[in-house]
Amino acid sequence: MGSLISKQAPDFDARNYGFRKLSDLVVATGLFEIDERRSADGRQKTMFLRDKRKKR
Repeated sequence: MGSLISKQAPDFDARNYGFRKLSDLVVATGLFEIDERRSADGRQKTMFLRDKRKKR
């Protein structure tokens, strides 16, 4: 998600909104259902997001 945002808006930075990381900003909005998964070795975290405002 971060790479898509940087392509669309290279000057975007979550720190400008008071958050250390983009994921912190996403969680704080409350707009998304978030499913966080870790890789088998535990090194990588992947966030799957679903817009709460859209009906399934």
